[in-house]
Amino acid sequence: MEFKQPPIIYNEQGEVRKAGFELEYANLGIEDSARLIQELYGGELRVEHRFSQEIIGTSLGDFSIEIDLRLLNEKGYKKHLQKFNINLQDYQVGNNTLEFEVESILEGLASTLIPYEITTPPLPITEIYKLEPLRLALFEHHAEGTKHALLNAFATHINPEVPSKQPQSILSYIRAFLLLYPWMLKKLEIDIARRTTAFINPFPARYIEMVLNPAYNPDLEKLIEDYHEFNPDRNRPLDMYPLFAALRKEKIDSYHDIGKVNPRETFHYRLPNSLIDSPDWSLAREWNNWVIIEELAYDPEKIEQLSRNYLDLRHDTIIGFDYKWIKQTDKWLS
Repeated sequence: MEFKQPPIIYNEQGEVRKAGFELEYANLGIEDSARLIQELYGGELRVEHRFSQEIIGTSLGDFSIEIDLRLLNEKGYKKHLQKFNINLQDYQVGNNTLEFEVESILEGLASTLIPYEITTPPLPITEIYKLEPLRLALFEHHAEGTKHALLNAFATHINPEVPSKQPQSILSYIRAFLLLYPWMLKKLEIDIARRTTAFINPFPARYIEMVLNPAYNPDLEKLIEDYHEFNPDRNRPLDMYPLFAALRKEKIDSYHDIGKVNPRETFHYRLPNSLIDSPDWSLAREWNNWVIIEELAYDPEKIEQLSRNYLDLRHDTIIGFDYKWIKQTDKWLS
């Protein structure tokens, strides 16, 4: 499957926009994952510790691999032991230190629920096809995805660079996503474990109605403030905080209810499953679904028409709104 190109290829500086991926999976450890990346793209291994490693200077840029659990990744458990002057490295168990053995037990327990995560370097969107060999290698080495186990709430995140930092452009993407969200949930067959946990909390109805109102025309400050008022939550399927932090870092730093935010001039699209163990799955499939959002965002007249249709249907529907709206979306897309 080919990677489709969005309507806007270049950013405001005239450079090809970039995009990166975050791949969550189980059953393939950090060391083995790092080895696959080096075999494909070269690079030098840099080990912060066994649960957070980087492969720097590859042919594509710098990759990172970690287990997404603060207890291990930041070695939080050691702080509690240090209060009692206990250093696990001072104790030997066979050929390993007691620290190694304890962390192996914690990793084994955590990996049944907490995924490993590869973060790719941002690539020009005309070159993201170069990540497909990595996806294939993970499949061939039996990495496990969302559907492998009932509690595997694993995801594929995509971080496309914004084409413009103007508030109206950003708003058009938010609107396009909100209009397509019910249809995307059905099309992407989002796993029940991800829908019923806190990983992709849907946007509140009041926020959707406010944003889709054609009269809503905020400046950047107002756009950020409204977003935070209704969404003090990093677990939205389209997380806007990294972009807002890149544009207004002091404002985002003043919000103490959302945790740490790494600024970057990208959308943080968190909706897709990680189907890394499916032979029919590809990164191109998930990217092409994102491009559908980009195509709508590029069509302001269609956004206004669909927004009015959405709000009218919402007003007139007591039961079954999503089903009716998905049918309308299908007609529009076909």
